[in-house]
Amino acid sequence: MAFSGDGRYLARGASATGSTPDLLLQPADPADTSAPLEFAFEGSLDGDRVAPRGMEWSADGSRLFAVTTNAAGNQFWLHIIQPPAVQYDTRFTGGLTHSPGTAVAGEPLAVRGKLELDGPAPAEPVKVTATRTDASGTHELGTATVKQDGTFTVLDEPGLVGEATYTVSYLGDLTHRPATDVTHTVTVGKAPTSIALTAPEEASMSGGIEITGTFAAQGRALAERAVLKVVREDRLGTGTLSSVTVAADGTFTINDVPRTRREVTYTVSWPGDDLHEGSPSGLRP
Repeated sequence: MAFSGDGRYLARGASATGSTPDLLLQPADPADTSAPLEFAFEGSLDGDRVAPRGMEWSADGSRLFAVTTNAAGNQFWLHIIQPPAVQYDTRFTGGLTHSPGTAVAGEPLAVRGKLELDGPAPAEPVKVTATRTDASGTHELGTATVKQDGTFTVLDEPGLVGEATYTVSYLGDLTHRPATDVTHTVTVGKAPTSIALTAPEEASMSGGIEITGTFAAQGRALAERAVLKVVREDRLGTGTLSSVTVAADGTFTINDVPRTRREVTYTVSWPGDDLHEGSPSGLRP
């Protein structure tokens, strides 16, 4: 806590998360019921909390010097604050939406929303901060600029399959209070894959058959080249042929000598991985 030198204001520092204020600046006179000036510090640009013994007023009470620190206590930020006469409310309206509608691991995702501010427009561009919480923890996504109509877009590329919860915050400024955080949960699925095959309409037992194909995977690049399973089915039964490794450009070739006449069906498949769906493809030359 710190009182201004002229006795007009009282500053109270704390440690809070999200849009909950870390610093309250209010009239020292208990009879003055003016709403306190609120500041929420969160993230790499502001620190996370007011440092112990981190507040001091100027001699004339016109400015408050507040030092904030990160959670570890090894970084510090200086904020110079002038107490204004009025602070206005802010709010997120309409919730958050995302596009595309089906979120896929390793592909871009846009989270959109709208922020309303009462009172005069701030002199500096308004920015909101965003985080994504998934199975691996909470990740800071940085800031997004709010347009003149109040809309904003947070861009992300989720990296895990499962639920991802996006939290957007507005921490306020000298004339605007922080807004209550808004959240939105997205179900992130595996990226689709596909296999396309091409083969001649007819083949001979003496000349054999050559099948060419293309393997494609959306989302994040595979850690290793895909290895495809090849199964041949004819009137004598079903058997697994040698696996085929996909080339860097996604192409592959299968060579086989049919063991019997009549219809032969080749099925090529990939089982998928943690971020990609499997893909089968059948061909009947």
